[in-house]
Amino acid sequence: MTPFHFGSAGRRLFGIYDPARKVGGAERAALVCYPTGDEHSHAYRTLRQLATRISQTGTHVLRFDYYGTGDSSGETGEGDIAGWCSDIETAIAELKDMTGANRVSLIGLRLGANLAARTAATRANDIENLVLWDPLCAEDYPYVGSEGNHDPRHLDLSLFTASLPRRTLVLFTAQPPRSAEFGDLTVERLIDAPAWIEERTVSGTMPVDALHRIVDWLN
Repeated sequence: MTPFHFGSAGRRLFGIYDPARKVGGAERAALVCYPTGDEHSHAYRTLRQLATRISQTGTHVLRFDYYGTGDSSGETGEGDIAGWCSDIETAIAELKDMTGANRVSLIGLRLGANLAARTAATRANDIENLVLWDPLCAEDYPYVGSEGNHDPRHLDLSLFTASLPRRTLVLFTAQPPRSAEFGDLTVERLIDAPAWIEERTVSGTMPVDALHRIVDWLN
């Protein structure tokens, strides 16, 4: 596990790289797209464990903080949806350059899933697999804010469904919302512990079944 900074001088991003634990065959790489705010803090341990498990299968993994979040440059509140999608594109390029992989898998949790979907819809040739884990849907919008550049309606999955890679898994650890439409995408529900709520931080439990399913999907 190697922490480092990447990106432009004016938009330095903090990432953590887990190299593939196996060698042989074509290089494979996966990018983990975090949620934001408290959900990022609650899910951090789970996503670190996910990165470890993916790397053990022979895939390079990069996790990173968006601009204005975590240990990346920028002040809280300076980030926006368009900029964060641009950060994902920067991270894809960095990961491909580091590993020599031709394509990258994206795994996004909550807001990270919506950001990953919007990015993947315009970068289909760069994306091998896409996992949208508990993405934000219409029912979540009142709770995550809906003003200006942070309006989550700009990330409604129905806007991107038709353009997403064929290998896309929409994974819910709660009942999928009735209002969501996912077209021909693979949608699955697991009865498991949501990674992004505070209870997981307190109890120490992790969504093991969800982690297994994601690793299996990538392989």
